[in-house]
Amino acid sequence: MISRLPLDEQLESLRAVLSRSDVLTEVLARTATLDLPGCYVTAGRLFQTVWNVVTDRPPTRGIKDYDLSWEAEDAVIKTGQKVFADLPERSRLRVSSQVGMRAGQERRGRTASSRSGC
Repeated sequence: MISRLPLDEQLESLRAVLSRSDVLTEVLARTATLDLPGCYVTAGRLFQTVWNVVTDRPPTRGIKDYDLSWEAEDAVIKTGQKVFADLPERSRLRVSSQVGMRAGQERRGRTASSRSGC
């Protein structure tokens, strides 16, 4: 049982599971290029990836976007649109200061997506 392992072994197990998602690892790598202090992928996508892997589903099943927690500015959004432009639609990325406020930000056009028209 993983929960009974020492913490460093638990973290290694988590890394192994998360690394099975090529899209997630690419999102993390590209996010690092944005140089956003304190930026992280929100827990929902990490949980869904783990759930998919332990239930023998494709790692990206049911994941439509990867939310970043960050106080985004227009310059960051525009840079993000370029960085993630070639990712498939299923890996659309939204940059938001609060995930719960995402709908309002979409109306104002404050999203970075792998497709145009965002």
